[in-house]
Amino acid sequence: MTHEQILRIVEQHWDREVEAGCGFTVPALDLTRELIEEYVAGTVEQLPGIDDLFEPRCVLKGVQGKDVLCLASGGGQQSAVFGLLGARVTVLDLCEGQLRGDRIAAEHYGYDVWTLKGDMSDLSSSPDAIFDLVYQAPSICWVPDVRAVYRGVHRMLRPGGRYRVALANPAVHLAHWDGIGYRIVDRYKGGRVLKNAAGVENMEEGEFTGDHRHLLRDSVGGLLDTGFLLRYLAEDPCHLREPVTGAPGSWTHSQYFLGLGFTIVAEKPAG
Repeated sequence: MTHEQILRIVEQHWDREVEAGCGFTVPALDLTRELIEEYVAGTVEQLPGIDDLFEPRCVLKGVQGKDVLCLASGGGQQSAVFGLLGARVTVLDLCEGQLRGDRIAAEHYGYDVWTLKGDMSDLSSSPDAIFDLVYQAPSICWVPDVRAVYRGVHRMLRPGGRYRVALANPAVHLAHWDGIGYRIVDRYKGGRVLKNAAGVENMEEGEFTGDHRHLLRDSVGGLLDTGFLLRYLAEDPCHLREPVTGAPGSWTHSQYFLGLGFTIVAEKPAG
């Protein structure tokens, strides 16, 4: 399968998500700067309309007047937070419907946003050293080669700039609910995710979803090989929420048991 074919599968997936109004596709229109600042301070636990937990919260500090790229993070959620905090926000996403959400949020709140339709694994058209922060929601799983993304991000960051990326646990798709608990049904390996492993509905058996499983040697080791310094690494805290919700076997329910992912903040060394 060619890279262009993979991009088309991913774009079609997110077009369907936008049409259905799912998850990350709905702009967050109930925010205020004061509320976001309370979230950063730890006095508010969740921002309304934001699916991403913005962990660690320190990435939201000091962004006023900074150049921020929301990479493959369209939909009008992440960009709204940075826009309200006074950052100069650019959004790059493969799905035009997602970018429309960012423009809706910007018009609603009255800040400027630059939206670009493009492939996160090919950032060659962007100038060097133009961003202070690149923020990526849990979207890097939609490309086969994380290292290509890392090289582009490293080049676009200014010295001392930071890259926040949410990564999937490569063991997540190994388990399936069998009526009693989550049972391992696949080998630990990288590569494409199929219906058997991901549990995606309305797809033929074994059809490629567009999603990829990346091993730690690439998702973490690739950052080090690219020249980044690791400043933060932690599991996504979704497994700590109470009470446990969702039907057994659902994506929501599995978060409490399988450790769906982790977050890294990497830094491009100054000088």
